[in-house]
Amino acid sequence: MSPAEELPPPSHPMAVARRVLPDWQDTDGRLLCRRWRGSWMRWTGTAWRELDEQQLRATLYKRLEHAVFTGGTDKQGAPELHDWAPTKQKISNLLDALGAVVLLPTEVDAPAWIDGTDRSEPEASPIVACTNGLLRIRDRALLPHGPGFFNLVSVPFPYDPHATAPTWERFLAQVWPDNPEAIAALQEWFGYVLSGRTDQQKILLMVGPSRSGKGTIARVLKMLVGKENLAGPTLAGLGTNFGLSTLVGKPLAVISDARLSGNDNSQVVERLLTISGEDTIDIDRKYRQPWTGKLPTRLMILSNELPYFGDSSGVIARRFIVLNMTVSWLGKEDPTLIDRLAAEMPGIINWALDGLARLETTGRITEPSSSREAVTTMQDTASPTSAFLRERCTTGPTCSVPVDTLWAVWREWAEDNGVKAVGTKQMFGRNLLSVVPQLSRTRPRDAYGRQVATYNGITLKQSHPHQPES
Repeated sequence: MSPAEELPPPSHPMAVARRVLPDWQDTDGRLLCRRWRGSWMRWTGTAWRELDEQQLRATLYKRLEHAVFTGGTDKQGAPELHDWAPTKQKISNLLDALGAVVLLPTEVDAPAWIDGTDRSEPEASPIVACTNGLLRIRDRALLPHGPGFFNLVSVPFPYDPHATAPTWERFLAQVWPDNPEAIAALQEWFGYVLSGRTDQQKILLMVGPSRSGKGTIARVLKMLVGKENLAGPTLAGLGTNFGLSTLVGKPLAVISDARLSGNDNSQVVERLLTISGEDTIDIDRKYRQPWTGKLPTRLMILSNELPYFGDSSGVIARRFIVLNMTVSWLGKEDPTLIDRLAAEMPGIINWALDGLARLETTGRITEPSSSREAVTTMQDTASPTSAFLRERCTTGPTCSVPVDTLWAVWREWAEDNGVKAVGTKQMFGRNLLSVVPQLSRTRPRDAYGRQVATYNGITLKQSHPHQPES
């Protein structure tokens, strides 16, 4: 029987942590376990994955089960050994100390190099992790895997520079026979997801009838990122107490058959804006400590119709890249298509990487002209005030209109357009301010010396009969 390992006493958890640390390092001394944004992360060989704290605790209990430490002396004055005897409190203290030793700063956003080396050009190029190495997009060089690259996304397929995807490209040409812009936008979105970037602050929305290809496209992207990188929430579920917990550490969330009731959905809108806007958020998790940080999740929504989002500012509509699909294969489905596409995954990776390279050049995802009308419709549905301003008003620093005049025109327009929630004059003013931030309100005197409440920064279009004479 091997002698028991002697460690510092439990009362010095940091000293114990330093002794245990080699278990969390490779042969070159590089850390394989890090504490990041309230979670434990473990290097898997191709990417970093969240590690459940119970697994860590179990590992430490086994590691310290037979350990001893020196404490005091016996009757003869010799040092006395005591069992380390791990307990819940001792392990918790040790985990806190280990977390301090391996802490990765909260401001580090994946993907990022964390090994301290100078990543000058061309290393600054986006990196996509494949099974056979780290692919540098700018020159398609394949670098070796290593824990010095902090990435949450790893493509479960090898990079093959000669692979092609003719079945995939033929399928997309059938989905959008006359809309190459939609195919380009999808190509850039695939590359964007694989890169791990979140800077575009966009949500992809695919709208079309049943069997129009939405599900097939989503399944291909799911295969590309791997099931461990995927979340599948519902749209309504995002507004619930624990609705965001499944997104922690997930670079892609596919929301299928998106549906929202006619009830207030302001919480869903707020969370969609927070996730896509790279904002810090507190997330409640069942039986665990709340998580605080920026979610790495890109959102992809599939729907048979344009979803309704109540947002007085109309900002949510402008977050979407909308891909309209009009062709349906209902009753004419090809049951072999998914298997044939799965065989082309290395080629689809190359197709997506071409989209990422184009995105690097242009700086933004292509917005198909066919999607602009859909975005406008969503904006008008979410914010009737936005539609009213576009149809009846002009904005600018020299514009002004009496409050009562604009209020009367709004009520008339709302009635003509079937707007149910006309609201109060004060509510209308609040909604106006959310759409026209430069709006101000003053009370100048008219020709008779009376004070007239007036909006500055907005006026009615000249063609409107209520437009006051200058």
